[in-house]
Amino acid sequence: MTKFIITTESGSDLPKEIIDRYNIYVIPMHVTMGDQTYDDGKFDVEKVFNYYEEHEVLPKTSGTTPQDNTKVFQQIFNEHPDAHIIHVAYSAVTTVSFNAANIAAEEFENIHLVDAKHVSMGLTAIVKATAQFIENHPDITPEEIIAFVEEVRERTRMVFLPKTLLYLRAGGRVSNLAFHGANLLRLHPTIVLENGYLVSGKKYRGSFERCLKKMIDDFFKNYNIDPETVLVGGAPDIDNQQKESLFDLLKNNGVSTMEWVDAGAVISSHGGPGAVGITGIEKAN
Repeated sequence: MTKFIITTESGSDLPKEIIDRYNIYVIPMHVTMGDQTYDDGKFDVEKVFNYYEEHEVLPKTSGTTPQDNTKVFQQIFNEHPDAHIIHVAYSAVTTVSFNAANIAAEEFENIHLVDAKHVSMGLTAIVKATAQFIENHPDITPEEIIAFVEEVRERTRMVFLPKTLLYLRAGGRVSNLAFHGANLLRLHPTIVLENGYLVSGKKYRGSFERCLKKMIDDFFKNYNIDPETVLVGGAPDIDNQQKESLFDLLKNNGVSTMEWVDAGAVISSHGGPGAVGITGIEKAN
């Protein structure tokens, strides 16, 4: 029986429980603040917000390097010489990470790469589903695993609601005119994943709490989501009361098991403090 080991980037925001449960190896992406570059996942996300507030400049995020990937791949093969690596990659159109992993993989045998076309908790959902698929099919082939990822990524939905548009404006995703118009009209645009790209989604009007409820309700109304695949999470600045309210909304939509994902520095630098997201996989036809 072939031993499969999943790798992915830190921008997946994988919770520690999932990493430990399925023995997943995480390759660090990077965040640069001033003249210092840090490994994503190795520092408090609040540092991103503090840097922006102090300098009014967004930290710069960057993907993994070939060296980052080589280091992890080599570690795996040192520990498991006969293993096959399934690298479920962060959306290739948003970063150089997929290309970096591909370059590193040329030095080894038995590495299989697939673009998940998702980021953050959407990527978490795909990685978790892939790990479960491998566990439930011990005699599976690498080709069948890749085909599974390519199929399930097309059924994976993710949407998040920024609490503030300051970070999207600073990153050039929202114009000054749209920013001031949204504030004036109390509009909260969502961000969704489409074919690997982060794009503007539906706009809601009113308080953040009211818009969040509408977003959750629409998520389940518009997609035939398997409730067992639902993950919710967000950036720092979400208090326990907000989490409880969010969990109540999920219960009203048939979700019985609540899994929270803490957004890492890469996605938080775009969404800003208090941003909330939800992801899930649609049921197969």
